Amino acid sequence: MGLVAILIAGLVAIVGGRFERCSGTNTYTVLADPALAPAVRAQAARVSDRCTTFAVSEAPDGDAAGRLTGGGQTPDLWVAPSRARSDAVAAQLGRELPTTAVAGSPLVLAGASIPQPASWLAAMSQATIRAVPANSPYADAPVVAGVSEAGSPGGDSKGLDVALAQYAQAAKRVSGEPVQAAAAEGGVVVVPEYAYLAAKKTKGDVAAVVPKTGAPRDEILLAVTATGDRSNVAKDAGQRLAAAFTSADGRADLAREGLRGTDLAAAPSGGVGPVTKLADPNPQLLAHALQAFSTLEVPLKTLVVVDTSGSMDEKSGATTRIGMLVSGFTKVVTQIPDANAVGLWSFSLAANGGKDWNEVVPTAPLADKRGAVTQRQALLDGVKALPGKVGGGTGLYDTTLAAYRQAVKDFDPAYSNSLILLTDGGNEKNGGTTLDQLVAELRKLVDPARPVNIHTVGISKDADLSALKKIADATGGTAQSADSEDQMLTDFVTAIAKRAK
Repeated sequence: MGLVAILIAGLVAIVGGRFERCSGTNTYTVLADPALAPAVRAQAARVSDRCTTFAVSEAPDGDAAGRLTGGGQTPDLWVAPSRARSDAVAAQLGRELPTTAVAGSPLVLAGASIPQPASWLAAMSQATIRAVPANSPYADAPVVAGVSEAGSPGGDSKGLDVALAQYAQAAKRVSGEPVQAAAAEGGVVVVPEYAYLAAKKTKGDVAAVVPKTGAPRDEILLAVTATGDRSNVAKDAGQRLAAAFTSADGRADLAREGLRGTDLAAAPSGGVGPVTKLADPNPQLLAHALQAFSTLEVPLKTLVVVDTSGSMDEKSGATTRIGMLVSGFTKVVTQIPDANAVGLWSFSLAANGGKDWNEVVPTAPLADKRGAVTQRQALLDGVKALPGKVGGGTGLYDTTLAAYRQAVKDFDPAYSNSLILLTDGGNEKNGGTTLDQLVAELRKLVDPARPVNIHTVGISKDADLSALKKIADATGGTAQSADSEDQMLTDFVTAIAKRAK
């Protein structure tokens, strides 16, 4: 009998206690987004027995925090579609959520068919990329991708802020199912591969691509959300369910539902195939980037002040300095959303009846009408005419003071307010405002409750970079220099990326 008892005990241990005696069935509730629910149900069926079962309920991930704090019965477990999402919900709940990584999916560019981008940062600067609805579980995916790539070997950490600014300012938001909506507009969205495959089932003419640098992992987590005495038994049940995901049969189930293991190795049928996995994003850098991105989404109100003195006609590569500026301004104004407000001034000595500055287009939202055309078109027409107005010296200081006074007067708390000053020289006016006087006056005009920053861009090595830095510093702005069209475009975008503070 002793031998029989030992054999029975061993058998029970081998099968994981599936034949242990239990007084009844314990059912654990699991909350999952509809896109993940089929995979979760497959794993739940694999480990459920007469003692323990899992009931999977579906709810859009945007409703997860409400379901977890709604005052009714809190789900025991929650399948979080990303670590960033898990952290955000935990912060809303005001408590830590124990989590286990159970699956993964590479982030992809899905929607219309586009050429493979060189990198995620390059993709974020393209006009084809779209933003998903703000309550989507993938809303932060572009930021996660950028941070992940920037933190990987060979990543461009300095280019991250510029790429985020370009994306925040240029990306149009889609409505409805993101992949299909983006494809209909000829664009793409950043979503996990499983979301692309789900969209592909209902609309076959969608495509997906991963940049040449590789793909970040969208890490799918099983979180314990039960509270009180229930949390300990829910944690044990969660470990059992998590083990099913990582088993050989469980990974096969994942692939059938469009998911991968946490290493992203086994590609599901119809997906993007093998991918190079980028580093997981640094949590501190990601938190900083998400905060910066939310700030960048605030519309911009800026007065752009352009030097049209005679030296702006000098050659710069295949064009002139003024030609380089016109091209960069045109690209920026063409891409940024209608909600932004932009104005345009030009300046050279005595260019406007004794004044050094000329108001080309007053500041207004880009969608506003100015006569028969929009503000955006008026700006494009205005900057296009500037090469024909080049001449004279550089009346830098008087113009800067007048422009800053105008920007302060036009301050609007609904915007991030700024002035962008572009010049290729130094002040050439005799008898006007001095640099010391200008800096002193700017400091008097600065109001922390109504912040307006001056961002300066010195075009070519002839610009008085020392003076431009003092001007920018006086208002909390930035000073940069550019000697090529690409660099000037980057400086433009960097100035847009900076928010008044």
